[in-house]
Amino acid sequence: MYEIFKNISIVNDWIFQYARQDFQNLYDSDELTKVHLLVDPIKILTNFDDYGGAESTDYSGSFMLVKSSDIDEDYDTHYQNYIKPIINDSTDIIKNYVKCETNFTLVSWSTIEIINALDYNFSGVIVNYTISDNE
Repeated sequence: MYEIFKNISIVNDWIFQYARQDFQNLYDSDELTKVHLLVDPIKILTNFDDYGGAESTDYSGSFMLVKSSDIDEDYDTHYQNYIKPIINDSTDIIKNYVKCETNFTLVSWSTIEIINALDYNFSGVIVNYTISDNE
């Protein structure tokens, strides 16, 4: 999954950061106008059949897909300028890549809007996901 997230970031000219949430808050970048994909550590669960053979592997976790915003803007401005474009475009890029370019299956996907997160006042969404690789 790490490689998938990183490749999506490279192809779309996004900033990619893979780290624990506390370390992501220390993140420092001059690229504040770009979309940032901040991926939390990925949980890996292997499912076994009755004979102990691996049936599938589930990858789950969360990531933030955000842009730097102005702390003084109201909610509607944040929604129109940062959150809505990310929900309508950037999250679809990730979902479509997983569905079309890999052998993985999207099991679950949920988003929550965020405003002025971390020290860079990022606005966008947090995505919680589960993706399965049926070996």
